Amino acid sequence: MKRAFLEEFGLDKDAVDKIIAENGSDIENAKQSAAKKFDTERETLQGQITDLQAQVKQRDTDLSDIQKKLNAAQENADKLTEAQEALTGLQSKYDTERQAWEAKNAQQAYEFAVRERANALEFSSSAAKKEFIREAIGKGFKMEKDTLLGFDDYVKVYKENDPGAFVAEQPKQPETPPEDPKKPDIVLPGNSGIQGKGKSLSDMMKAKNSNPDMVVSFDK
Repeated sequence: MKRAFLEEFGLDKDAVDKIIAENGSDIENAKQSAAKKFDTERETLQGQITDLQAQVKQRDTDLSDIQKKLNAAQENADKLTEAQEALTGLQSKYDTERQAWEAKNAQQAYEFAVRERANALEFSSSAAKKEFIREAIGKGFKMEKDTLLGFDDYVKVYKENDPGAFVAEQPKQPETPPEDPKKPDIVLPGNSGIQGKGKSLSDMMKAKNSNPDMVVSFDK
């Protein structure tokens, strides 16, 4: 939220400072909440990786058992055929499960990358951000390592088509230099003219001590 935007409503400096401080606190809380959510998603992905590793280990054990059966069945054609069919079925099941897990893991990584990039943008509302993320995920951007190819161009076009979804960027206002404080004018009683015009505070105090009835004016 920009200071100039609030000042246009006639708010004084204290009110503007409080509003900006409160808005900054809300943004920081939202960032912390998002970071916590992403940490949870990372932990979920890590748990899935651990599960897959356990499945791979079990498949290796199963394949080893089948190989033992094949070796033991060399002299028996019927047992050999049964063992070969079991090995083929197990290998097919393993490949199907592995492909399904890889596809699910890739989709979760993709959605996480979209949300992470969306967090770097300033939206006008939570609803606008949610809708942006939903549409961005549906675009199916290609990923190169952790980079979403074409995402920046998509954001540019999205801002042109729906500028109200984002916080408007305010031009930076030039700072106005502070005015020099007035120097007091010293007016001696019984004297219609002004003496000591433009004197410093130190000179004014000395003159006041010398003449207690002196009148000090701050008018230019």
